[in-house]
Amino acid sequence: MANVVLYIATSLDGKIARTNDQLDWLFEVVGEGDNGYADFFQTVGAVIMGRKTYEEVLVLEPDGYPYDKIPNYILTRSPDREAEHVTFTDEPIEQLIERLKQDIDGDIWIVGGGEIIKAAMAHDLIDSYEIAIAPVVLGEGIPLFPEGTKETKLKLTSQRASGQFVMVTYER
Repeated sequence: MANVVLYIATSLDGKIARTNDQLDWLFEVVGEGDNGYADFFQTVGAVIMGRKTYEEVLVLEPDGYPYDKIPNYILTRSPDREAEHVTFTDEPIEQLIERLKQDIDGDIWIVGGGEIIKAAMAHDLIDSYEIAIAPVVLGEGIPLFPEGTKETKLKLTSQRASGQFVMVTYER
């Protein structure tokens, strides 16, 4: 059965983006190759993200949508939109993940953002937290775990340096 994986980068102070949703700070940090992204992505059978995260992906990848070979689900309050390679939905995340676990091969990647992570954690849906910590303090921004996120106890299963990033994996 598929695992649900949160694979994400955060600043040292726990921000996943600036207050204006920008990720410029992240690309200024020197990693080691792709920091293991290609190996991770080979395990992914479906992608889930929020609308704002989806729109930022489109800005960051103007030459083509990077996840076009696998099912993509964009959680939004306005699911009547259409776009190539993605399905917009307002289906509750717990129902969507339960359905995907039955329908897909591979893991389910929760890309972000914070409110999607919060909703997934409210239902204990995330099995693995793979977090790249960048040596940047933003001070302000969108938190990895928004206010009101459910308290969750995790177990550290691995850690390593990758260039200037620290890659940590926690499991439920």
